[in-house]
Amino acid sequence: MKHSRTFIVTLIMAGIFLLAACSGQAQETAGDTAGTDTVLIITSNPEGAEVFINGEPYDGVTPLTIRGLSPGRYLVEVAKARYRKESRYVEVKPGENMVRFSLAETSLYYLWKIAPLLLLGAVMTLFLTIISVFNGIVIGTFAGMARVVPFRLLNVIAGAYVNFFRGTPLLVQIFMIHFGLPPVLGSLFGDGTPIPLNPFLSALSALSINSGAYVAEIIRAGIQSIDRGQMEAARSLGMSYWQAMRHIILPQAVKRVIPPLGNEFIAMLKDSSLVSVIGMEELVRKAQVIVTRTYRPTETWLGVGLVFLMMTLPFTKIVTELERRLKTSD
Repeated sequence: MKHSRTFIVTLIMAGIFLLAACSGQAQETAGDTAGTDTVLIITSNPEGAEVFINGEPYDGVTPLTIRGLSPGRYLVEVAKARYRKESRYVEVKPGENMVRFSLAETSLYYLWKIAPLLLLGAVMTLFLTIISVFNGIVIGTFAGMARVVPFRLLNVIAGAYVNFFRGTPLLVQIFMIHFGLPPVLGSLFGDGTPIPLNPFLSALSALSINSGAYVAEIIRAGIQSIDRGQMEAARSLGMSYWQAMRHIILPQAVKRVIPPLGNEFIAMLKDSSLVSVIGMEELVRKAQVIVTRTYRPTETWLGVGLVFLMMTLPFTKIVTELERRLKTSD
């Protein structure tokens, strides 16, 4: 009898332990299940993009947290106005899943965003061109006259200047002034240490001197296009060479050189892009900086081309109209 009671008590205790173990296992299983809820977090830069899951729109915009998805492979798409739609396949697993999107602007919106920077560079390009061509006209007028006056030494000096700067690339001239001139200045006006030049000063000097060489040939051709008999007639009336040049020859020559000077301005406007190699903050340099930040060269350089076109077309029309009116007046 005693053994029977002991056996019953043992069975009861074993049953209690078994029930406790099953209850603990059930709680642990429930805890594990609760801890592995599927969560998908979707973010984008910029925020506020619409979300599509397997092609179906999902309520809400980024940043968005989606709960209750079944584990598996999903096509996640995000879309925002003026930005390119991005998509990616995401393998959703139990627990927390995160996917990030970096949205790129559409080409038109990208051009709209960079337009202020490009226009700022265009203003500097236009300013640099105007000053350079003005200086070139001053230099070229004297050099052009020096090529036709009856003074051999002036002819040789002016000819050497024109031939050198017309016969060497503008890029080389920019390097010569910006990198080659500082050591010379340091030797002449200092202790031998190179005196650095401001990029704007170097660019302005190179473009002005280069423009002067081309303007000199334009002026020379304009003067020589006037019939020699007019100079002889002026001299026979008692005028000196310089009086005849000032009152008779140059007024007629200026009328004839205006269209070529307009073409020189247009050519210099385009050639000014070369000064970007010395860090001059003009249109091309601005574009280079933009490309390094955005990695979108196609749209950026297309925008640069459009800006140059907007600057050159009006001047081309003006030069064409001047040529037409001058021919009519003749």
